[in-house]
Amino acid sequence: MDYLVIARKYRPQTFTEVTGQEVVARTLTNAIKSQRVAHAYLFTGPRGVGKTSMARILAKALCCETGPTTEPCGVCQHCRMITDSGHPDVAEIDAARYNGVDAIRELSDNASFSPTLARFRIYILDEVHMLSTSAWNALLKLLEEPPAHVRFIFATTEVEKVLPTVLSRCQRFDFRSIDLDAIVKRLREICVKEQVQLTDAVLYRIARAAGGGMRDAQTLLDQLIAVCDGEVIEEDLNLLLGAARGGDLDLVVNDLLSGNASAAIETLDRIVAGGVAPTTFLEQLIDHARTVLLVQACGRESPAVRRLGTCTPALEAQAKLATPEKTMRTCQILIGSQLALRQGADPRLQLELSFVRIAGLGQLLDADTLLRRIERLESAPAGASAPHPR
Repeated sequence: MDYLVIARKYRPQTFTEVTGQEVVARTLTNAIKSQRVAHAYLFTGPRGVGKTSMARILAKALCCETGPTTEPCGVCQHCRMITDSGHPDVAEIDAARYNGVDAIRELSDNASFSPTLARFRIYILDEVHMLSTSAWNALLKLLEEPPAHVRFIFATTEVEKVLPTVLSRCQRFDFRSIDLDAIVKRLREICVKEQVQLTDAVLYRIARAAGGGMRDAQTLLDQLIAVCDGEVIEEDLNLLLGAARGGDLDLVVNDLLSGNASAAIETLDRIVAGGVAPTTFLEQLIDHARTVLLVQACGRESPAVRRLGTCTPALEAQAKLATPEKTMRTCQILIGSQLALRQGADPRLQLELSFVRIAGLGQLLDADTLLRRIERLESAPAGASAPHPR
């Protein structure tokens, strides 16, 4: 049972392999080339976008037998030990667990000793925002005047919790969420190596579900390969995500656009009875309505639409059936229901209310329409006939 999960198997090993963080990689490689490597770095950004991987690569670049180098060899003793998290001079510390002042004092005491094997002693502290104030205070002096052989790399998802006195002593790098196309490109490369065939529609749904995180996308891909029986289909992905089938989603949207709230609610009952959470289905509806709106505004071949996935014939027909104003109001109603759920509202009730409101958009006047009508009446010359409402 020596299986290695995809997220670890295909973890980046060089600066150029870190997807979506080209600016950070270029800055670090230039710093190494010009011998301007700082004593402390702070990597911040969402989860799963390459912060810890970049920290390991930087450690290998500084400790490699051919280094300091911008292209660590990956095969020397130092590179292999860092990859396996077993190098005596490169300490990876989980700050969420070792967040007390005693652990940091021990780290400070050890930092004064010269490296055992490498040319640097490197400390990688993950989730560093979890350190207590007393722990940070115990580390501040070392951060300000560290020994020449010591380098610190901090990683966090919540930089606002890090003390300003610490931020002023570090070079900060903000890691951004990875672009959808970049995630899909990397997933395609992995599928080729794993000898798995997935359609673009499935890959884009995986990337969208990952929310800009490469690790989450790779983990979901790993699960999808495990659950399928040789051939990956979109229904398997729906099973993993707890989502409704595309056919059911189109059926609900068609009923809402045609004003049939009763049929839409009946389909909703069947979907929820099949195990789909109302909150998950609401998110699907919002994404679907957003895609319809973008198709109406930009066309089906625009990059904005392609980033959201494949424009199916059913979705294109819905874009022609509804006016942009109605689609926009549909998005507003669904987003309003999502906000209500965060305040503790009943999910089923919110969906049912949304369905009734969306289905009745043709008969009911919303507040914006009433305001526009009043403005036209007030701006009309005295004695003139009122303009016909649109």
